[in-house]
Amino acid sequence: MNPKRTLTQGWEPIWREHGARWELLEPHPRVVELARTLKEQGGSRVHDLGCGLGRHLLLMAAEGFEVYGSDISPTALETCERRLREANLSATVTRSEMTAIPQPDRFFDAVIAWNVLYHAKTDVILKALRGIHDKLADGGLLLATFISTADGQRDRSKELVPEGRAEELEPNTFVIPGDTATDKALAHHYSSEDEIRNTFLDGFEVVSLEEVRVEALDFERRRYPAAHWHLLARKQRA
Repeated sequence: MNPKRTLTQGWEPIWREHGARWELLEPHPRVVELARTLKEQGGSRVHDLGCGLGRHLLLMAAEGFEVYGSDISPTALETCERRLREANLSATVTRSEMTAIPQPDRFFDAVIAWNVLYHAKTDVILKALRGIHDKLADGGLLLATFISTADGQRDRSKELVPEGRAEELEPNTFVIPGDTATDKALAHHYSSEDEIRNTFLDGFEVVSLEEVRVEALDFERRRYPAAHWHLLARKQRA
């Protein structure tokens, strides 16, 4: 993988070269729970932002929702559409940035942004969240993940900056251009609970916010403590 191409083309080189090993990932239990909640509340339209290979988009389509998805990677969208055909399911997928959901305002009952929003600097994250807010109906739900500042890769990225192996784009936002094993050649923004609650969620009410920690392998094949925030938020009613 060419690191410069990764930085300029986002997920496309990653999905093209490594997507097969992620294609069969099971839907995350939080997304399964969201489907159950939406049915109980009578929700029908869902957008999977950064839908990738369709991990959660296919679940929502199989559960009978009117499903839309967007991603910047042509390979991811081609794979997603193939998997929909193979499963005899339907959904509308569009190639677009995470800041440009193409459907009308107040269109969705829920937006899923799983492992998506933190691949950017703060201004882009804020723009994406404002767009999600606009696209949600009043009372609509956002299920999203953020990387915690407690994640071991934040400190490892800091260690690599003086060596010239990583770049700090802004506070708590790093790229590691030489990474070809994971996704660290893309921007990673690490968030505190305070930042999520008091900077990112204007116009939203937090339903739940939990920091989940697991052991993982980093791009150097070393074990480290991974930490992600799982957020469920509701668009405040006008």
